[in-house]
Amino acid sequence: MKKLSAIYALSAALLGCGGSGADAPQVSDIQPGSGNNINEQFEAKIAFYMPPYVSDKGTLEITNLKESSTERHQVASLNAFEITLLVGGQYQFTFEPDSDQVFCPKVTGCGRSKLNDPNDLNGNNEIDFEEPVDAKINLALTALPVPGSNQLFFSSYSSAISTDNYDSRVLSLTATPHYQLTINTVLQKRKAEYIANAMVYADIMQQFTSDVASSVQFSDAFNGQMQQENEIWSSYITFANEYLADTLMGEGSNILYREDAARTLLEVNELFRLRPLQKSQDTIVPYNKDLLDEVRNALGVLRLQEEQYSDELKQKLEDVENIASNDAQEAFVTIGEVIGDAVKHVSPFQGSTPGEYDLPGLNISYETQPSFRWQVSGVRRGFEVDLDITVPEWRISPTLGDKIVGTGGGSVKKPGTNLAVSFERFEIVTKASFDPSNVQEVVGIASAIGALELTQQNASLTGDITLDLIREPLSIKLTKTIIPFLSIDGVLNTPNQNTPIRLYANERSPLALNEELDITVGVQLELALNGAKGLRLQMDGEPDTLSNFGTADIAMVLGEHVSEITVTNVGGNINLIVRGRDGYWIDIKKKDTLFTGGFYFGDKLVGDVRTIRRVPGVLFPDGSFESLF
Repeated sequence: MKKLSAIYALSAALLGCGGSGADAPQVSDIQPGSGNNINEQFEAKIAFYMPPYVSDKGTLEITNLKESSTERHQVASLNAFEITLLVGGQYQFTFEPDSDQVFCPKVTGCGRSKLNDPNDLNGNNEIDFEEPVDAKINLALTALPVPGSNQLFFSSYSSAISTDNYDSRVLSLTATPHYQLTINTVLQKRKAEYIANAMVYADIMQQFTSDVASSVQFSDAFNGQMQQENEIWSSYITFANEYLADTLMGEGSNILYREDAARTLLEVNELFRLRPLQKSQDTIVPYNKDLLDEVRNALGVLRLQEEQYSDELKQKLEDVENIASNDAQEAFVTIGEVIGDAVKHVSPFQGSTPGEYDLPGLNISYETQPSFRWQVSGVRRGFEVDLDITVPEWRISPTLGDKIVGTGGGSVKKPGTNLAVSFERFEIVTKASFDPSNVQEVVGIASAIGALELTQQNASLTGDITLDLIREPLSIKLTKTIIPFLSIDGVLNTPNQNTPIRLYANERSPLALNEELDITVGVQLELALNGAKGLRLQMDGEPDTLSNFGTADIAMVLGEHVSEITVTNVGGNINLIVRGRDGYWIDIKKKDTLFTGGFYFGDKLVGDVRTIRRVPGVLFPDGSFESLF
């Protein structure tokens, strides 16, 4: 048997032939499993990961939900433990550490301790990194193992979403639940570890700051958010992104994290964007061919067989590249720098009186009643600046640093670029007090939330923005402004599209000893392509390379089917890997007009990718053949 799709005709151009569907071999009787043994007993090898803030010594309970049987294992280290299970149905995994001790996960410390706090081991009135904290973590997950290697990643989020057996794949846009890896790379494994760490970090920090130790607080917030937005869920998002920023800024951790930064940032934040979810599939079907339909969808949408994106998709991705240009990136930094310098140089701390003040390139009109107000105009980084800032709160503290909380907005613009912002709230915290005689050496952190409109030539991006900035001394001669987190949730309008877009960005090399921005972005687009209505697409990389087909990691959901696609092109040799649900994946290698590879169920070969009579497809053991196009 041979399946034909609407895009089969495109293969003629790819293969350089005039072959027709009749050229491909056919068989009249398809055997169950296409000739594979459907009664075979498959085994799954299971490994585990536990974030480092909780003891990984304890009891692992495994329940076979299909057979209602439970087994328990005492493990000296869960991260070093492996077990082999039969494939066929869902299992529930619960881990109970021998010690209920939880440790501060924040490298710079969790904050002030209570009076005579026994957790303050060194007596400095602070709960330092890896000192005990009062928190309780629930560690559980539900998974559908596949043949071969599986790794499961425990976290507070895996516990919450597994309680009602929700399927997280449409949130994370991963072929398996975000806490389960089957066929994977080193980068995917590291990303899954960072995500698990971020979720547990957020749980611990929320319990610490709220002074409520509860193992169900995260799950309660999750269930509440599934019904309607709640404030505590926003706190978890903030703490998770704080962990990612600290990992990005760590001198040791940045080396590994930088390669995963954009995709991790994207996936963590999308997991927090809850929506109505379907239940996870509780059974697995051996040797089914559903993935081949997903491959055809991917090829139809992305035109991978032509070694480039479709003209329609390429144009839309180029629009995203243009709106995220270097000038746009510089505009965000300019706003942060101008606000920071203005409110620090002319300040209540200095006893500044109302009036006009000048900074290099800037004019400041300053008022003190009814609130502190700065109207700033001039030029910074080549941008015309026009900002109006109001600050009702200013803390002056040589010990804790000055803290400035305010609202405001305005614009920065240059030919071809105009960024207008309206900040609902911004906050600046300096390290120690500001020295007005040395403006360039002011260090600290700033954050802002609000709305924006970014215009680049004939394109505009409007929506909500969250921005974090860090001013950090990297050497005696260099104090650098760094973007550890930028989030935009809006709509991209161009002559080619009107597309909902979510963009997450940070600097990949924040510790580099130069002032150049090294931004990497993760993007989710909700596209309306011809033949692919309702497509959601995730990509990551440098802002000016998203339309580059040479090497790409793409996640897409179409018709509730999630596929992960990896493309590499080395010297004209194309390798395409598509991962689907239940551990099914296909490896397609193309050299000139010859296609080879394999179609797999976990580590089991289902069929061979072959080129037969100039038609690429999958040849199964019973002799049946299905075209890839």
